[in-house]
Amino acid sequence: MRFPSIKLLVSAASATWARFPLVLLSAVAATLAAMLALEEVLKAEAARYMTTALLGIPLFTALALLAERKAWPRGYRLGTSGLGLAVLAGFFSLWSGWSEIEGFTRFAQFAAAFHLFVAFLPYVRVNEPNGFWQYNRVLFLRFLIATLFAGVLYAGLAIALLALDQLFGVSIPDEAYGHLWFLLAGVFHPWFFLSGLPRRLADLEGWREYPVVIKIFAQFILMPIVIIYLAILTAYLGKVLLTQDWPSGWIGYLVSSVAGVGILSLLLLAPAREHAENAWVTTYARWFYVALFPSIVMLLMAIWKRVSQYGFTEQRYFLTLLAAWLLGIAVYYAVRQSKDIKLIPASLCAVLVLSAFGPWSAYRVSERSQTNRLAGHLRNAGVLVDGRLVPAATEASFEDRKEISGSLAYLIEVHGTRSIEPWFDGELAAIDTASPVTVRSRVMAMSRTRVIMNHFGMAYVSPSEARAPDFFTLVPEQRSALTAVTGFDWHADIGRLPSNPLPIGGDTLRFELNEGKDALRLLDQGGPILTLPLGRMVDSARAHLRAHPGPPNTVPADLLQLGGQTDRLEVRVVIKHLSGRDSDDGLEINSINAEVLLDVK
Repeated sequence: MRFPSIKLLVSAASATWARFPLVLLSAVAATLAAMLALEEVLKAEAARYMTTALLGIPLFTALALLAERKAWPRGYRLGTSGLGLAVLAGFFSLWSGWSEIEGFTRFAQFAAAFHLFVAFLPYVRVNEPNGFWQYNRVLFLRFLIATLFAGVLYAGLAIALLALDQLFGVSIPDEAYGHLWFLLAGVFHPWFFLSGLPRRLADLEGWREYPVVIKIFAQFILMPIVIIYLAILTAYLGKVLLTQDWPSGWIGYLVSSVAGVGILSLLLLAPAREHAENAWVTTYARWFYVALFPSIVMLLMAIWKRVSQYGFTEQRYFLTLLAAWLLGIAVYYAVRQSKDIKLIPASLCAVLVLSAFGPWSAYRVSERSQTNRLAGHLRNAGVLVDGRLVPAATEASFEDRKEISGSLAYLIEVHGTRSIEPWFDGELAAIDTASPVTVRSRVMAMSRTRVIMNHFGMAYVSPSEARAPDFFTLVPEQRSALTAVTGFDWHADIGRLPSNPLPIGGDTLRFELNEGKDALRLLDQGGPILTLPLGRMVDSARAHLRAHPGPPNTVPADLLQLGGQTDRLEVRVVIKHLSGRDSDDGLEINSINAEVLLDVK
């Protein structure tokens, strides 16, 4: 063993650069984009530059390893590098036409596909099962080691910066810790990871190294967890069948996790299947996929219920795709009992790539599904007639308004107004005045939805109202750090009710809600001295919410003020936050956060 001299480190780093130049350029570009975003230099364009560069890391890694494995000449290598650059250029140029949600969803989709490329691309049309497993073992362990080293380095250097700050008074800006993290995670981590990848992949087929720790981890940790959760899921399916109660919506996460952990355990145990004493691995593999069938069926049932009720969204589309892929994998390995594990990453990668574009893609299917669902509710409400929107003749039901609000806000936020523009006879631009149509964020989408619905005579239902229609929240539009106190002697904050005692002069005052919880009462030591009804203020504020576009639950500040006086006190209450509900007995206030101004006469 040699002590790691500077010369040796520079030589190893240079060799890695020569081997993976485009990968490391992508890593440096992503790091610079993140650091500039931290300094608020790139601002809106930061995500576009950073996601594009991040995709280049796995994409160029896969292409470089493929070129090495095939021993392609320089011309072929330049061609594959050009293809990778064209893919990234396409992603970069298309980003501006996607909403923020669609852009990051596509980024996650391509990132997963490109990482899967790294896992199997060098072994396409190569029959080296042991070499394939050894190659992915090296990738897996090298990634874990690089992550550990980067984490330890960050912790050590961050503490050193903190010590300079605390012990020597050196001013260290907060951004320095972020820059340090980006450098280590974005440059050191991939550089160190790549430096440990074997150069001659063909030699891996002859490797027989099988770390005992991997077998112990898979056999004694992952396998018991998988067996326990498969038993729980199977028992839950029995409960579903007996009670006729549909599976819970979150079952998708549990089934996906169990399937993922189970498949990982089988991948880690793959070399053990070659030895006679480990024949149980083959039995476990077959029965794992058989035992997975009930859970996949239950997952498909849960998905079908959600899709039939609410249509497809990108999340439900990908969950459906995952369930279909799991079903296909389970059938294949249960019937064929194949030992070829290369099919798992290759098939999943193909599914991800094929679902990215075209009329069958997650984005187009979701857009069509939600547009059709929205059209159905608009027809039920009588505002979509012969493909054109008309003013509502009667008040729509709360359920229709809730579904219209949710679907329309989703379409505007994720896909824009492309699919609904034909309903407006070319007048949508004049109607949609809430914001520039190029801006797509959740708050802006809700504001635009409110404007559009108001145009054809329908009140918007916010997400909070949809979840709990009887509950409401009110906040002022512009909460200033300053409150004018002219004409008043005292100022106090009320964060909860009953309030803390307020000693004023020789008296002690406090605020509380009345027994009906629809009025604010001021009390002195002898009892109530002033009652401020809240009903009229709340009604006015909620009426403004229904009639005017804007951020959810937000109304002009002057609508959230009330006042009153006694023979010796004048009181003004400035509401900062109010929540309540419509009960059978009328208005019921749950909480108030307010500023109180008092003038002693």
